Amino acid sequence: MAGLILFGLCFVGFLIASIIMPWVNRASIGDLREQLQHMRKQRDALIKALEHQGMKIPEEAKEPEVMWEWQRTQPAPVPPVVVQQPVMVAHSDAVVKQKVEAEPVAEPFAPSIAQEPVSDKPAEPVAAAPAAKPSISFEQQFGARLPVWIGGVALALAGFFLVKYSIEIGLLSPFVRVVMGVVFGLGLLSAAEKLRLKPGVANGARIAQALSGAGIADLYISIFAATSLYHFLPSFIGFIGLAAVTATAVRLSLRHGMPIAILGLVGGLLTPAMVASSDPSAPLLFLYLYGLVAGMMVVIRQKAWWGMAVPTMLGGFAWTGLWALGSHGDDSFWLGLFTLATSTTYVLLSPRMSVAEEAKLPYGTMTRFLNYLSLGGAALMMALVVNSGGYGLMGWSLYGLLALGSIVLAHSDQERYGFTPWLAAGTALAMLLGWHGFDFGEYALVISAFAGIFIAAGYYLQSRSERPLLWTGLITATSLSYYLVAYAKLHHHAVFDELPYFWGLLACTAAASSVLTLKRMMFEVPNDHPQKPHVLAIYAAQAAAFITIGLTIELDREFLSVAVAMQVLAIAWVTTRVNIPRLREIAAVLAVGFGGLLIPQIILLIQLTAYSLLEAQLHLQAGIPMVNWPLFQLGLPALAFLGASYLLRQERDDRIVRWLEAGAIALAGVMGYYLTRHAFHLSADVLFVKAGFFERGVITNILLAYGLGCVVIGRHTARKMVCRSGVVLACVAAFRIGYFDLIAYNPIWATQSVGILPIFNKLLLTYGVPLAGFALLRNELRALDYRRLAQWLAGFMLLIAFTLVSLEVRQLFHGDILNDTQAVTNAEIYSYSVAWLLLGLGLLLIGTVRKDKMTRVASLALMILTVGKVFLYDASELEGLYRVVSFFGLGVSLLGLSWFYTRYVFGVRK
Repeated sequence: MAGLILFGLCFVGFLIASIIMPWVNRASIGDLREQLQHMRKQRDALIKALEHQGMKIPEEAKEPEVMWEWQRTQPAPVPPVVVQQPVMVAHSDAVVKQKVEAEPVAEPFAPSIAQEPVSDKPAEPVAAAPAAKPSISFEQQFGARLPVWIGGVALALAGFFLVKYSIEIGLLSPFVRVVMGVVFGLGLLSAAEKLRLKPGVANGARIAQALSGAGIADLYISIFAATSLYHFLPSFIGFIGLAAVTATAVRLSLRHGMPIAILGLVGGLLTPAMVASSDPSAPLLFLYLYGLVAGMMVVIRQKAWWGMAVPTMLGGFAWTGLWALGSHGDDSFWLGLFTLATSTTYVLLSPRMSVAEEAKLPYGTMTRFLNYLSLGGAALMMALVVNSGGYGLMGWSLYGLLALGSIVLAHSDQERYGFTPWLAAGTALAMLLGWHGFDFGEYALVISAFAGIFIAAGYYLQSRSERPLLWTGLITATSLSYYLVAYAKLHHHAVFDELPYFWGLLACTAAASSVLTLKRMMFEVPNDHPQKPHVLAIYAAQAAAFITIGLTIELDREFLSVAVAMQVLAIAWVTTRVNIPRLREIAAVLAVGFGGLLIPQIILLIQLTAYSLLEAQLHLQAGIPMVNWPLFQLGLPALAFLGASYLLRQERDDRIVRWLEAGAIALAGVMGYYLTRHAFHLSADVLFVKAGFFERGVITNILLAYGLGCVVIGRHTARKMVCRSGVVLACVAAFRIGYFDLIAYNPIWATQSVGILPIFNKLLLTYGVPLAGFALLRNELRALDYRRLAQWLAGFMLLIAFTLVSLEVRQLFHGDILNDTQAVTNAEIYSYSVAWLLLGLGLLLIGTVRKDKMTRVASLALMILTVGKVFLYDASELEGLYRVVSFFGLGVSLLGLSWFYTRYVFGVRK
């Protein structure tokens, strides 16, 4: 059974190697290409430096010709050249200067560079370094490279099968087998080292690499077998042995390349699992893991193998997560310490150059990704550690160290690590939200401590940073979010029952602090600083937000919306005193917030509308504030919006000003509607009382007069939004007449009291007064060049006029109620014809005097209707003298109409 397990491990190792090695080779080729590009840059820098000294460089040296092995000839003797010129040499930490002394060149790839031209003869052609890496042929790949690694794997399997054979025949004891495996592995490492020191061996570097990999694998298997299969070595000793093999692999990777480093990393991460103990020790485990991660990071930095940093960090974080999720007791200190040490090690060993310089390097994108991975993973692991430790103070303290470290990082290199304080603050906030069953004192202490860390650091560093926007944003985001979380988690506690208005006062204090900081930043930040407007805007928004939050917490809903509207006016006034352009946007946001606070009441207005239109009551609520107190709930906000629009217009007239004007007009219109309803129903809930015929007429005329006034004022003051708002109000009035008075509650079929007086009754109020208002509105629309709308309004006016005349005739014969069952007399039938005929003639006269073709056309349409009535209805219904008079009057009228058109409309006198 042990042999099968050992064989399975070897097979898995072989499978992993067969998958990884092609990619390793590809990475090695990429490294060689990067080195070649680096050498070219050094050559170009050297040539430029020599030319700057006045030396003449042959063209062959600037762009050497590529010569392959079979093209090489014996190069001409090259005189030694000594150059005392500083040359830029790339280094992992910085770009340093050193003096380069060129020795006599013996290699055929080196260009010959003369210090001074000594002859006019052309320079001797010399061989130079290849300009591009030649492609690897099929024969080279499968004849020289692939067999090396297959051979290495075969050697490792040879050791395995040797041990297996000894087990099968019972030749050797377990101890001897393990010793033989260790000796075999050490022998492979020794052979690799000797082969590496002999440069004359063909393909010796790759063969040595393969032997080293086989030796490392053999040592891992041997020590694992001695510890976990045969159990003659204690777990502690086996652990030390595997750690030593890992350290050896890391050391050998500096000589033999990335494959050995990968093998050491995989073996090192699996070592704790291979020698699992019944009583695992967190300090020992994570001390070992940190040594592995730190050693690998040193190698990665030295060799620029930044791609290997990803599995290195993920492996370390994986062990942290597994340990935190396991039942190992409270090891928060060691887990947190390991996480902090790992992230700190990466930061210390990461490239030391600007982001712009780093972006030019082949691994620039990778290192930026590693910044996010290492620090983001550290924050996530620390959150897991705090959670696994039951949100104890030890875990929070370690996370506090991480938060402080993120602030220090951002201050030292804001371009690279500016995201870290935001990451730390956001993670801490998420942990505070997920903390349940907490002690009140501990929670208050922790949230206050973290809020203080980020806010205090932001206040301290924003004045000392070239880009203060990062710290200003951090202050505002932290202040608002931590305040809201503290309120959500703690405000129900009994301690606040004895401290009324605590949260409101705390919000007002924060708002006052924001205002004071805003004033200070106005003087401390230079006016030409590109981030100054944004910084000032953020503090202004912070102050407004805290005031709004405090009002929301302490005020009832009846007063909150009004308070927010007054904030809009206050901020508009502030804009006239200080130069903070973004205050306008803040005022706009608060205005939108005011509208959001009214949404519940607007939903209930839909209830009223549904009740009025469909007689279907939706039982949502008995009453709403804007209906009960329209002057306070709607009138004050309307005045605030109007004042804010006026103040903001002093600086510039923009969309914000126009929408504030529209909001003020809308609020005043709704206020007028409810005030009117309250005047008719002093002791009733106007939300559910149906309006009568007269009340609807009054409301319609008020809305129409208000809309007409807005149009007139807007036209004379050149305020387009005011004009448009007035048109909307007039359209609402027209809708009310059309839906309620012409269709739903028309007195002809709905029982409505229209009054007992002829002509001067409720019909005149409901139809006649709006007709005059629409006539004035039509003139205004023409002046505003809204011709299409004016035409539609003229047609609607004709419909109202026709309805008014017809209903007045009906009222003459039926009195107060028009839908009674009394019989229609000949006099009533004849009166309709006369009234329509007189209305048509009147329209013709008005259209002719005002030269309004549409009015004349309307009169003709009415005359045609009258003719149709007389011939089709009067002829059959009227009797006696009424029939004669009807046709006589119609005939005379038509003749007169013809004469009038000919004489006054077309101007023909004969």
